[in-house]
Amino acid sequence: MPIRNIHAREWGLQPGVVAVACLLSASAVWAQDESGASSKLSTSGRPSVLVEPRFGVMQTWTDNNRLSRTDKDAALLTTLTPGISISTTRGAVRGSLDYSLNGIVYTKSEEKARVQHSLAAKGVAELIDNLFFVDASASISQQAASAFGVQTVDPSLANANRRETATVSLSPRLQGRLGSLANFEFRANASATNVSDAVIGDSHANGGSLRISRAGRAALMWSVDASTQKSSFKTGAQNRVSSVTGSLNYKPDIDWQLGVLAGRERSDLKDFVLRNSWTYGANLSWTPSLRTKVSADFQSHDYGDSFTYNLEHRWSRSALRFSDSQSVNAASFQNAGAPRSNYDLYFFQFASLVPDPAQRDVFVRNFLRAQGLTPDALANSAVVDTGPTVLRNQLLSYTLQGVRTTITTTASRSNNRRLASASASAGDFAATGRVLQRSLSLNVSHNLTPTSSAVLSVLQQESEGDSAAQTTTLRSISASWNCRLGTRTNFTLGARAAHSGGLISYRENAMFANLVQQF
Repeated sequence: MPIRNIHAREWGLQPGVVAVACLLSASAVWAQDESGASSKLSTSGRPSVLVEPRFGVMQTWTDNNRLSRTDKDAALLTTLTPGISISTTRGAVRGSLDYSLNGIVYTKSEEKARVQHSLAAKGVAELIDNLFFVDASASISQQAASAFGVQTVDPSLANANRRETATVSLSPRLQGRLGSLANFEFRANASATNVSDAVIGDSHANGGSLRISRAGRAALMWSVDASTQKSSFKTGAQNRVSSVTGSLNYKPDIDWQLGVLAGRERSDLKDFVLRNSWTYGANLSWTPSLRTKVSADFQSHDYGDSFTYNLEHRWSRSALRFSDSQSVNAASFQNAGAPRSNYDLYFFQFASLVPDPAQRDVFVRNFLRAQGLTPDALANSAVVDTGPTVLRNQLLSYTLQGVRTTITTTASRSNNRRLASASASAGDFAATGRVLQRSLSLNVSHNLTPTSSAVLSVLQQESEGDSAAQTTTLRSISASWNCRLGTRTNFTLGARAAHSGGLISYRENAMFANLVQQF
């Protein structure tokens, strides 16, 4: 069960800052090869580390910095962005990190200068060979406080509905064999989420799990799992889930795998009253080739059924993916869901081209930068979590990489349903029982020359609640020209237009220029 959230304890942005410091310190170790010098990734599979510092300067002119219908504030925004990307595939510590610090200054506006962080990091440390591991991850991103508040495609604009959200997770695990009969894995976990300038959304979680499974390989495999998880939102919602399940998995050949599970659960997710209940489920996976995968997983729970249905297929230069998933979304009980960003889509697209995950991470980020595409361009609809909900995500995406043209198109639907009563909820769910979001996006990048490209991006997002007043829409279109001025220097010049409707509506037009130097 992926864990992504924990208590922030009045830390402000410190969880993210601490994560950056720790991971950057670790990267100093990663970046040393046997001779003590920095090394770069290579396709030969030899010991390799890639460390890429960068610095960016962006100028944005907007005619509506305040995102207001009547009180527009034309302003010039200057954004200075030092950043670093680190990736390693060998050694005791393996993983990737991408961090940027955005310093934003507003000219001809009363808005005060601000600093924003952006972080995506994950890694594993093998402290005792083949026995003791520590998995860690951290992220910092800009999210909307409310799905019904002001929405924008540019997080640097003066938007009071924006929150900087930092998450950190740590999971030590001990794994090994019990003679020749079984394998075991004991895992503990702790995680925290902190939302800047707010209490709503702050949460923490901790727990542990034990798995014992049949050793070796066989057509019929068995496993027994026991776990307990406790999560708490700072606004008051606290939940616990404990379970013991047994499962059987049958693999008649290399293409097919079938499984069933059954067990007992004790949880209070439904109404904060601990109840015992049965749980059962089944799963199916069909992988006819390395390019195609079909899978289905269903589990019945007292607090709401969970399922995941996936269809994936890659051609030589394109990829199609459909997913439909439902799960409990409450601090530690979160479902990562389907890919919702350019980075996720192309990370899947280039799986056959660059099989190694760490090398693919670097490849995808450099590809998106060269094409003028923002890695998290589709993540703007993310909303701060405020309590336990049942979340259903549906996504259909297609990517096509032609000789000179790259196309990414995505349609998504997210239905978040409140589990607790309105009096025990916070944020949007204190006023509505559900938040439904729909999104359509299209990105087209065309190479004009070997060193330049043109990009067109179109986006439409909609959010709605139980009442007619709880409705917002955002439509935007942007066009840009991207040029590589040198082997490690990129320049972007573009313009955009955005229109938001709802309780607070606005129109915004902007022009921007961005220069990024990699070192």
